[in-house]
Amino acid sequence: MITIGIDPGLTGAIGVLNDGHFVAVEDMPIIVKGNGKVKNEVDVSGTIRLLRQYGEPSEYISCVIERVNARPNQGVSTIFSLGDSFGCARSAVSACRFELRYVTPQVWKKHFKLSSDKEQCRAYAVKLWPDAPLHLKKHQDRAEALLMSKWLYDTFYD
Repeated sequence: MITIGIDPGLTGAIGVLNDGHFVAVEDMPIIVKGNGKVKNEVDVSGTIRLLRQYGEPSEYISCVIERVNARPNQGVSTIFSLGDSFGCARSAVSACRFELRYVTPQVWKKHFKLSSDKEQCRAYAVKLWPDAPLHLKKHQDRAEALLMSKWLYDTFYD
């Protein structure tokens, strides 16, 4: 059973497991639009191509996207960008015709008895998948994508 976890956002990631075992983890494909007021954005076409590497619509593949919410003190541009990234991820999964579920950070982290500390999540993922490219602190979003994929497998398919 292929499960795919998606941590949306410009620094997000896509984690792929097969029966809970590591297959791949990729940074979210983005389109570089420049700097200053011009912002980068998630590359929907690139995300679709990436997802299709792991299966065709005829195969049963299940995806989960983290349902993120705005936090106090986040700027309007940040909130819009996060919503746009979420929508791009959702569109890519739908275009691939994969099953789609959503999960909040609180739910999947509770499953693993983890706090909101991203570094704790990364360290836990390194223990589960020591061969996965998660060894740098900046790989926290990769770790979270894999953990969401594992949550999906454990919760619905194990």
